[in-house]
Amino acid sequence: MGKISRLPGTDCRHHINGRCLYEEWLNPGYTKSWRCQVTARWESSFDDFLRRAEYFGVTEDAVPDLWGRQFQRLARDTFHCGMYTYRQGAAAPGCGHHLDGVCVMGLPRCYGRCRHFGPAADE
Repeated sequence: MGKISRLPGTDCRHHINGRCLYEEWLNPGYTKSWRCQVTARWESSFDDFLRRAEYFGVTEDAVPDLWGRQFQRLARDTFHCGMYTYRQGAAAPGCGHHLDGVCVMGLPRCYGRCRHFGPAADE
C-alpha cells in the first residue's frame, strides 16, 4: 500500500515561506520566541532609556533628540541574530524574515494542508 501524504499548504492564507502563521494570526505577540530578536532588543533599550530619562529628570523636549542619537548608535551595532538576512528596501531592521515584529523563521513549519487551511485571498 502506498504512503499517504498531505497536500502542500502553499496556497493557504497562513502559509509564508514554508512556515505557518496561523497561531500568530490567532494570538498576535503571544509567543515571545517568535518575536524578532532585533526589534525586541530595540524595544527593551527604549524602555530602559525612558526609565533613565525619567530618573534623571530629562525634559520632554530633549528626549526625542537624545533617543535619536542613542538609536543611531544602537542600529549601527551588530545584530545578534543568527537568522538575520539583509533585504534591500525592507523596513527596519531590514531583514528578509521580519514580518510585523515577528521572525518568520521562528514560526512552526508548515507540513501541508491542515484543519486551519484557508485559500489565499485573490488580490
